Amino acid sequence: MAATDIVRASTRVAMVWPQVAIVQRDLADLRAAPSGDSELVDQAQYGENVRVLGESDRWRYVQGADHYFGWVTLDDLAVLTAYAERFVVAVLLADVRDAPRGDASVIARLPTGTSVPAIVATMEPADGTRQRVPYAHPEGWRETHLGPGWLTGYVALSDLVDVRQLPHRYPTADDYLETAESFIGVPYLWGGTTALGLDCSGFVQQVYRLNGVALPRDADQQAMLGRMVEEARAGDLMFFGADSVTHVALATSATEFVHAPMKGGVVEHSRLGPDRKLRVIRRYLPDPAAT
Repeated sequence: MAATDIVRASTRVAMVWPQVAIVQRDLADLRAAPSGDSELVDQAQYGENVRVLGESDRWRYVQGADHYFGWVTLDDLAVLTAYAERFVVAVLLADVRDAPRGDASVIARLPTGTSVPAIVATMEPADGTRQRVPYAHPEGWRETHLGPGWLTGYVALSDLVDVRQLPHRYPTADDYLETAESFIGVPYLWGGTTALGLDCSGFVQQVYRLNGVALPRDADQQAMLGRMVEEARAGDLMFFGADSVTHVALATSATEFVHAPMKGGVVEHSRLGPDRKLRVIRRYLPDPAAT
């Protein structure tokens, strides 16, 4: 791997961790606006988890498991505010080594945002009872297991972050842009979703995912969620195509964007021009006036 690639892979990626809420009513209505008279856009069922992405008085803007967005009254939710220990990859690509040493062989590479499963040790005292005890990881490393065969590997703690240390708040357009900057220069790869290679929809999907928002995999599917707006603002998605949606980009302003352009290219900044037909602009976060 070239030195420039190593530096890029070790780039720390900005991300936020919005709160999760559990639906505590038999059916919770998701409304288009924070009002009981607003259009019903979806329903969440008792016990489902939703991501909390905004607020307006006693309403919360959420995304459910089916990816739909809407406003739910706070009375229908139990918002979780505490977090257990959980480590996720905080760099573009984290090396997994076969021993807890920086010069050990790399056996795998984990993309940013990947959870590194916790290892639980058990102890069986003389009385035959079994109990969990803290697992002793090597200093500066996190041990993990990779299948098949549960191969043991080690990830440097410097490449990880405990989710308890991440910002726990609503994501903003600035968060999207800061995350997107980490991927500038990543090569285009059809079907790619990591810093080893990205296509246009994989790029925006990862930027949103790292800030707590789930999007479908393909651009035409992404263009069905959120709400249509006439003029882009930073953080919106711009969709392009002659007869149908074939390309997506992350808006940085009304006329500029970041995208994974085409085969042979890299993730880059660009601006609107005659080379691509802008079909629609979609917004996935609540408008500032509603928060």
